[in-house]
Amino acid sequence: MASFALQQQNGSAIMTLYWPASLGPMTAFSLESLAPTARGARSVQRILDAAAKLFGQAGFQGASMNSVARAAGVSKGLLHYHFKSKEHLLVEAQRATFRQIHLRFEERFERGERGLATAVDGIDSLWDAVCDLQGWAPFIVETISLASQDKPIRRHVDDFYTESMALLERGIRNVFADDLDDLAVPPERLAMIVRSVLHGLVVELSYARTPRQVERVDRTYRDLRDLFTRVVLSGPLTLEVSP
Repeated sequence: MASFALQQQNGSAIMTLYWPASLGPMTAFSLESLAPTARGARSVQRILDAAAKLFGQAGFQGASMNSVARAAGVSKGLLHYHFKSKEHLLVEAQRATFRQIHLRFEERFERGERGLATAVDGIDSLWDAVCDLQGWAPFIVETISLASQDKPIRRHVDDFYTESMALLERGIRNVFADDLDDLAVPPERLAMIVRSVLHGLVVELSYARTPRQVERVDRTYRDLRDLFTRVVLSGPLTLEVSP
């Protein structure tokens, strides 16, 4: 599903269209048929904000579509028009969080902030977002599992993965613009490593039941973060193959 997001930039409201590859090539007719209004985009953003808040407070199962609609101040019909299921809403709420982080760092790149310190700030922001969504973790894992059997959910998850990978790779190319030749692996492979690590940590969080277990997962992230800072700019990795 194509979607729109309102963003503030230099005091102006910018409407951004996100067009999933699964919809095929974008045409003039495609854009004309969507014709969103700023009001409609604000409604979608209110829904996503309400979903993020309620999922965090009540968990995925505890937050109903009705409660999300009430919190967002929209009708249930409008909610279902934009989001066909609660699983779809869960994926899109994650997607919105990821976009907000990316936009924040795009603004830093525009100010000339680059290099390893900014990159570490970026992965810290992603980890903080994962921790904020800790209550969702079991359901994120369940949704990914359902995606292997449910085609509509699979389409939403695939669209999210495609977009998130593109944004990750773009962020890596921007933050290491002056050091691309020193990267241990190319940007597209580094993006895949970051995504895979975050997925693994989400799975671990989904099983964490005590503060001690959550602390252990956080410690694992800190260890991986330290490895990242030591290795990422160590030069291209070369694999020695034994004869």
